[in-house]
Amino acid sequence: MGFGNTVVDVLRRLVGISKDPPVPVVDPNAATGDPSEPEATADPDADPDADPDEDSLAPTSARDEWEDMQAFVARCEAEAIELGGIDIDDPSSFWEHYSRIEANPDDPSANAKDPDDAAREARAKAAGFSDLHHWEWVSQYCQIKWSELVEDADPPEIRAKPSFSAAAARLRVRR
Repeated sequence: MGFGNTVVDVLRRLVGISKDPPVPVVDPNAATGDPSEPEATADPDADPDADPDEDSLAPTSARDEWEDMQAFVARCEAEAIELGGIDIDDPSSFWEHYSRIEANPDDPSANAKDPDDAAREARAKAAGFSDLHHWEWVSQYCQIKWSELVEDADPPEIRAKPSFSAAAARLRVRR
């Protein structure tokens, strides 16, 4: 479920959902010691080794992740997101844009992300996107459109469709 988790994390960041735990509500009765209010107790089933900063909004299954991803796709389609020249029906079209924006053009062996967001933004604009955020949004949209929920896997998982992976492989071979 790594691919799905990555996509959901990016979607959360793009939509502005924080991974920070929610702010607790302070009960004014607890400060006064009002005996009519029961005192909160720790959950006896809680994992003592659990990370307290772990995202409480994280989907609990591949099905939940898939539903979140489909909601993102629906939002993109409702807003008629501009795809910057990518043909959503041709995965090679996405990978061509991806290689121009995400690969470091000064290093012929690179297919690693350039840590310099300004350079990535310039490449995104040159490729037809309004800014880096627009490219990241379209990139996630395309990757989700070319993914599938595999429920007969154990455990169920989200993965790229074979034709999407094959298009990426063809591009790597050509370079």
